[in-house]
Amino acid sequence: MTIADPLSRALGEAIAGKRQPLFDLLARGSHLPGVRMNDELADAFAQACRSMGSRADALVLAMTRISADEAPGATAFEFIPVCGIHALGLRAAADPGVRAAFLRELHTRADDLRFRVRDAVVESLAKVGEAAGDALLADVASWMDGYFHAAAVLRALGHDTWQGSLHDAMGVVARLDEAFLLARDAPRAAARWPGHKALIETLAKAPALVAARFGVPVFDMLVRWSATKDPVLREGIAAILLSRKLASRFGPDMARLDAALKATTPAPRNPDHDFGPSRDRSKNRRRGRR
Repeated sequence: MTIADPLSRALGEAIAGKRQPLFDLLARGSHLPGVRMNDELADAFAQACRSMGSRADALVLAMTRISADEAPGATAFEFIPVCGIHALGLRAAADPGVRAAFLRELHTRADDLRFRVRDAVVESLAKVGEAAGDALLADVASWMDGYFHAAAVLRALGHDTWQGSLHDAMGVVARLDEAFLLARDAPRAAARWPGHKALIETLAKAPALVAARFGVPVFDMLVRWSATKDPVLREGIAAILLSRKLASRFGPDMARLDAALKATTPAPRNPDHDFGPSRDRSKNRRRGRR
């Protein structure tokens, strides 16, 4: 018996209102807790839901909305909302009529603290992008004011799945630019927030992936951002210079980015003017107050 047989049967029962057998089947087959989730099962479920069209929508939406209290991260039950998000993405890709509503649902899930749920949002965005192409660039503009949300967009832009349908280089650059602005203007306290950390980590990786597809416009933007004084952003921009693949294809652009970063590197402090730490007089002041 193939896995599709019990899956199809359980899915039919779940759509009819008896959901627990489906949830139990997915949890048992999830390979969680473990190092690698059962991606094949998640894809099989999503494909089965897509084939059923709107009949599966209520079930899929209910699955995506299962909270961390009901399906904690690093447990087999986390697989259930992950499967729902994968199915949501395929439906949004296949049916433009539900795309806007399902993208709003994906937006809501993009800042979930369960990393597998966030990863599923990225995969789903890439699948929608494969179908929607440049149009999705405008649809996700509203995502660029949240740390986890902006990171999800950039990660999806790095996927071959979406990149194959993209032609609007300036639209891609606009989303990158907005992500840099969001990171630059973040309050100091944001450095402790998981979403801000995710965005900074993504900004160190995504530009290289996008530059491989769009080249010069991306380098133009990075050269402009090389003037920033933010050391974290500068470090992320410099990371692109480590790509051997880009160096072989965009050597002159890599060179001008390197030159721009060096030209804007703050001058080192003059050691002749560094007299070391000043004498600590706090002890004497404390004694004087006694």
